[in-house]
Amino acid sequence: MKSTLYYAILACAVTLSPAALAEEADCTKLSETVNKLVTAKPDNVLEIVERQTAANPACSCEVVKAAILATEADRKLVGQIVATAIEAAPDKMRIITSCAIAVAPDALPEIKAVLAKLNPKALARKGNDPVGGGSKDAGDAIVVGNVKNPLDGPYLIPGLPPIHPPIVPPISTPSPLGISLR
Repeated sequence: MKSTLYYAILACAVTLSPAALAEEADCTKLSETVNKLVTAKPDNVLEIVERQTAANPACSCEVVKAAILATEADRKLVGQIVATAIEAAPDKMRIITSCAIAVAPDALPEIKAVLAKLNPKALARKGNDPVGGGSKDAGDAIVVGNVKNPLDGPYLIPGLPPIHPPIVPPISTPSPLGISLR
């Protein structure tokens, strides 16, 4: 019974893996296509981004990255590319902004300004900022709250003694002659 279940799970994994790989390959091909289109006609970058993002919202990250890299976009153009992509695929706003920031981190103020224009209610809700910051102004740096890193504490492994041995008070032993050595 266990081996039958094991082989059934293995068959499902093998059956589903080509679909996942094909989607990833399609996004890679789309990224290369966008790169070629934008390189050929850099003046039409916003039209290309809008058309490709609307046609393939699942690959919006790759489209935005390819457009920014192919045009070597300045901060203003990055903001325009992000705005165009979000308007074409509004449900992919978080992915689009994250990918744009990853490729062009210096354009963060423009990206936050675009987000404030397109969806001010989402930015107003605490903890729902697609860019990940806690600042109120688009020009401010990202402020991250006190987040405790689990690796900052003591490194204890279950079953092993702690890193530092316990402190044991010194044991005084009487001298054989009865004379105190202190």
